[in-house]
Amino acid sequence: MQQGEWYSAESCGDAAIEELVRSAPDLPAEYLAYLRESDGGGGDIPVQPWGINFWKANKVPAKNLGYEVALNVPGFYAFGTSGGGEMFAFDMRSAKPWPVVIIPFIGMEAEATIVVAPDFASFRQMFGKTDELPADEIRLDDTGHPLDPNL
Repeated sequence: MQQGEWYSAESCGDAAIEELVRSAPDLPAEYLAYLRESDGGGGDIPVQPWGINFWKANKVPAKNLGYEVALNVPGFYAFGTSGGGEMFAFDMRSAKPWPVVIIPFIGMEAEATIVVAPDFASFRQMFGKTDELPADEIRLDDTGHPLDPNL
């Protein structure tokens, strides 16, 4: 993996965390710790959809209501977006630790989710990393197109 881009935001205050916990009492401690360090932020990750933009703690409950997450995908709680067509969420339908998944905004249903990481701690290890090869390591075929790096 290569180093990618990552930007942090200012930490959120205890009041924002308390309000968030009132809306979703059992959120992972690692996620709440991240918000205490960076309320929002985001950047590259080395798996599809290749990037995340975290919602600020005080916006998370309203985003979940506005996108009707509980109605459309019961058992999930969203906390960010890819900046495109997917939201990031915890799949809270089974025992902890909860996987981090992406859910499409259009066609929002549990069957359409893709697991990004087995838990938030593993997800956090991905922040600011990319699977792209440096330009000097990209191999080209006879027509000048990049070869699959796994070949």
